[in-house]
Amino acid sequence: MSAIDQYKHKLLGFIECPSTFDIVSYNTTRKVAIYELLENVPAEECDFDGKIGDIILGGGSGEVPAFRISVPEAMLLFTREIDDFHGYDAYFKAFWDPTESFKLCEGFLKIGWTPDLFIEWWLAENICFLLIKELDQYSLFRDSVVELTSSLTLLPPQV
Repeated sequence: MSAIDQYKHKLLGFIECPSTFDIVSYNTTRKVAIYELLENVPAEECDFDGKIGDIILGGGSGEVPAFRISVPEAMLLFTREIDDFHGYDAYFKAFWDPTESFKLCEGFLKIGWTPDLFIEWWLAENICFLLIKELDQYSLFRDSVVELTSSLTLLPPQV
């Protein structure tokens, strides 16, 4: 059983990572699932962490390694001015190894990421903007000052 399937979650959709390499071992998929956690993840979980409402990319059986985006923390980081930065892990956290990171980065390079940007920052910002723009449940984070542009496209769950 995959890690994400052990916890209540909702599939929000997919993004594509057009890597030349298999981003999932022995699988040619280029889709990365986006989940909303519907329960807290216990501290002993090794594949990812998170609380109710957080976003998890990947983490399922036959999927890319997980990437957690804290909600509302990351949404506020990218759309409002914050006074007290608590370090990256408070907003987003990657659970991939260097080889997996290389494969993902090679794909994201093709759609807007550049190596001078911290990949986790770029990915978290693009996912947040994408969700705020596309899904009503995140519309409360819309701010007329911040232009919500994302290099990513949200593919519906049934794809």
